[in-house]
Amino acid sequence: MKRMLFLIIFLFILAGFAFINLGYWLSAPASTPIPADLIVSLGGDGGERGQMAAILYKTGYAKKILLTGMDGRQVSTQRHYLNSRTQFLLDQGVPIESLIFDDQASNTHQEAINIAALLQKNHWQGVLVVSDPPHIRRLDYALRPVFKKAGLHYQLIQSDVPTWHADRWWQDERWAQFCAKEVVKLVYYAFAYNNQ
Repeated sequence: MKRMLFLIIFLFILAGFAFINLGYWLSAPASTPIPADLIVSLGGDGGERGQMAAILYKTGYAKKILLTGMDGRQVSTQRHYLNSRTQFLLDQGVPIESLIFDDQASNTHQEAINIAALLQKNHWQGVLVVSDPPHIRRLDYALRPVFKKAGLHYQLIQSDVPTWHADRWWQDERWAQFCAKEVVKLVYYAFAYNNQ
């Protein structure tokens, strides 16, 4: 009986520790930027990823920016350069010829494949991939096998989101939902893409 009680208490403490540190764990694979051939600003953000991509570009880390998650359903008169994400980068001084667009990927796994293919097509080796802090773990999980197989290199860069706090992620509704979804998606990725 005492052993069972001890085990229950231990598991409860372990679960509490995991809960409190989830924000740190999800964002842990992030690193500092190094010079690369390409900066990638992943789609699905509130603008912070684009801001970080602009900073990296203006600081000279790479001469090209790839925007993923572009709407491929736009009519021909609404080219990607009319997109608000593109317009933001243009307003930041990034020339249109430095922008590349991907409207084919619909999830992080497909983005990893498309980014690697673009690097290989252009004989590039390294990329800086920008995303929100709690997305970094799954992004690393998606990129690692694809890039290892292709012999390519990547650095994961966190966007600067003022409302993100790894030590209290559960206190903000947006980030609580985001983190919960990331855990579910990580479990799905483990089963769906484990052998790829």
